[in-house]
Amino acid sequence: MKFTVDARVVDPIHGAGIITEISDQNISGEMHECVVIEIVVGNKRVLVPTESLDDAELRPVVSKAELDDALEELSRQPDELPKDWRRRIERLKERVHSGEPKEVAKAIRDIISRSILNKMNPSEKRVLNEAVNVFAGEVALVKDIESDSAKEIIRKHARDGVQKNIETMRKMESDMKSKSDEKGISKKSGKSKTESTKKAARQKSGVKAAGKKK
Repeated sequence: MKFTVDARVVDPIHGAGIITEISDQNISGEMHECVVIEIVVGNKRVLVPTESLDDAELRPVVSKAELDDALEELSRQPDELPKDWRRRIERLKERVHSGEPKEVAKAIRDIISRSILNKMNPSEKRVLNEAVNVFAGEVALVKDIESDSAKEIIRKHARDGVQKNIETMRKMESDMKSKSDEKGISKKSGKSKTESTKKAARQKSGVKAAGKKK
């Protein structure tokens, strides 16, 4: 893919930025033609050799519609993450480094959702911070706003998602309790009927016995 100066792009590892120049740069003592990217969040400068653009998986920023869909992902039902923390971090990092805004949003959503019931460990905090920075850069470029404003948009969607998930969890717990209560009543009712039937049978048997005695 051909990139030009001033193009808004996303590096899957470093995040979103703007191409400031395409020029020869010294990399490890050798000169290479590079795409120079100023990363929006973190004030980093990334050099990508033009012969390595395909391997770097550099891409243009998404459309506004695609970005809005990715933001909506923050408030959707979370995925179940592996219980083992190493596998969990590995899966989350794969999402963050995928270069796809929807996958980055899923990582943010799932870490925050899990933190409702489980304390966030240091590794999860680092991945969450990285994911927010990567996502915020693209939000800022697509919406043409400052990165701090982009982070606030992400936080708002995430908060809405957390509230929605809490309400869903409460409803599920309430439904489960109602079903359990209904089963208890049904079981108790069935037991009462059985006892009544047994009592009636005993009374009938007593009548017969009395008749025989006569």
